Amino acid sequence: MIVPPTTYAQWAALLKTFAEGTADEDVLHAMHTGTIAWQSGVAARFAQRFMDALHARVERASDVFDRAMQRASDERAMIGALLALRRSLIFLHSAAALPAVPEEQRTQFTALVQNAADRMQESLESSAKSDRTGRMGALVRNHKVNALEMEEHL
Repeated sequence: MIVPPTTYAQWAALLKTFAEGTADEDVLHAMHTGTIAWQSGVAARFAQRFMDALHARVERASDVFDRAMQRASDERAMIGALLALRRSLIFLHSAAALPAVPEEQRTQFTALVQNAADRMQESLESSAKSDRTGRMGALVRNHKVNALEMEEHL
């Protein structure tokens, strides 16, 4: 169990662990129960560090998805890769909704993840257009990777 952070130094260490992708459930719990004094100097540094960590995690999720799709030999494997990507993005969207920060920043952080998911979905749909059978397009449309908010409440 990770102790919820209360200082910038503790948050910095936790965000490093978050960016590395280790102990996700413990990190998420600590992030959602931690606090931080939202002051001008701390706020800007914290926001930048958190956005960098989110970017790193989005890139990692995209890389894992790309590798899974390269190995996918049938529809089932492709669907599995799409769903795994969506689960990763849902986790990041949930992590971005930090109760410790003001609503404005929380909205910015969740929008960052949602925008990344939207770009991925658009890219997948665009790539699927080259599939003459239309099967890949149907898979991508039926298993959207950018459906993040509706999934959080299931």
